[in-house]
Amino acid sequence: MAVGKEKCLEILKANLLVLLTLVGAAVGFIIGVVVRNTNPTDSTLMWVGILGEIYLNMLKMMIVPLIVASVITGTATLDPKSNGKISLVSLGYIMSTNFLGCLVGSILCVIIRPGEIAKTEVKALNSVPLETEDIFADLLRNIFPDNLISATFRKTITSYDTEKYKANVTINGTIVEVIKTMVTGKDLSIANSTNILGILIASAVFGIATASTKEIGQPFFKFFYAATEIILVILGKLIWFTPIGVASLIGKTIGGTKNLEDDFSRLGLYIATQMIGYLLFMIVAVPLTYFILMRMNPFKFLFTVIHAFIIVFATSSTAIAIPESIRQLEGPNKLDRRVTRFVIPLCAAIGRCGSCIYISISCLFVMQITDQEVDAASVILVIILTTFSSLAIPSVTGASLITVIILLTALNIPPEAAAFLYSFEWFLDRMRSITNYSVQVTCVVFTQRMCLSSLKTCNKDDKTLDVLNEKENGIQIAEMVDDEKSLSEETFNQRL
Repeated sequence: MAVGKEKCLEILKANLLVLLTLVGAAVGFIIGVVVRNTNPTDSTLMWVGILGEIYLNMLKMMIVPLIVASVITGTATLDPKSNGKISLVSLGYIMSTNFLGCLVGSILCVIIRPGEIAKTEVKALNSVPLETEDIFADLLRNIFPDNLISATFRKTITSYDTEKYKANVTINGTIVEVIKTMVTGKDLSIANSTNILGILIASAVFGIATASTKEIGQPFFKFFYAATEIILVILGKLIWFTPIGVASLIGKTIGGTKNLEDDFSRLGLYIATQMIGYLLFMIVAVPLTYFILMRMNPFKFLFTVIHAFIIVFATSSTAIAIPESIRQLEGPNKLDRRVTRFVIPLCAAIGRCGSCIYISISCLFVMQITDQEVDAASVILVIILTTFSSLAIPSVTGASLITVIILLTALNIPPEAAAFLYSFEWFLDRMRSITNYSVQVTCVVFTQRMCLSSLKTCNKDDKTLDVLNEKENGIQIAEMVDDEKSLSEETFNQRL
């Protein structure tokens, strides 16, 4: 009986943070429902979510230092061949899953046809979406930032000089007068957002250069190795604030929703189509992939990162969960840090399987509600555009909906028709972020499995850590010799 009690206490202690976070999520939901029924003001919602904002700020503060330090140390302990193989394998996996997300989403939307029962009046949007070519131009610019310091808090985007004019548009057989925006010129501007992809590439270059310099680069490597461990210790303390942060964020989100029942009755089949796509990946594709690779229980693996899943759900961002992902994958799952510290940030930057499901379904859904012909050519075009556009989706809240508007413009469909998709954006954004994350953590396992032989060879050939240990041992030996010298001098003086 005592043994069973001790085992229960041990399990409870090991999963205490997860349990507290789940309790926090439940408390946040209750707070949100109560606040929503009181018709809250913006000030009320601000104070409900203030602790969540502080929690996010604490995590965001550590993301850039962790990415820089961990990627440099991870790539510095690999030879160029292994670095190249890990990069190609992870990039191939990400592109394949993004494409599969587009394919599954498009097939589901064509079969279920949720737009047939969701005809709605179109509202005009005042924003000007980016053109498709500008998305890729901005992506290339941000891969190679001109200033590494500024890349930590801003990125380059294309902005437009515009003029507004009135136009008549036929929608659902009715002529509607809308205010359209015409682009008269293009400029480069700055967005206040971390350029994760640019920082990742630059850090990888520094890491590869450190490995090539061998002994000369050891002080540089040792500094960032120590920085990584220090940051992880700090994050280990900060992560205990997760239950409070989750409760605050969910409470604010639920409390700020309006017209929930009416919107759900109109968009219910659309939401169901999205959920089917997400569940196909989270419950079928991801567990099956893990089982094939590892021949182990996939749900046990996913449970080890449940805390990161809760962070992703609360914040709608996989980038926020980077520190916790590294901690759990290297800790309980014992994955190679040289893989985790490069692949996790890369996946957070461009791994968008869930977003691809959302974008493809949303584009075809809008085509259906506006009576556009959904033929094979248009479906293939949506899949191709979504697959490549997914590489430029930032890891921030609501970015996928902006991409939907961009693609609708490229397909010559009035982007105003996507306005009412904002109704359940708060929910679908969280679900696609969770789907993104489930595929991303599997990418780490897949990459390590495919590069296992290279990692083993690198372990035999790599002398980086050995050099560090030899230097540290040399210092210790020198100190011991000095101690012995001083001790012998004291003995000699005593004898005199």
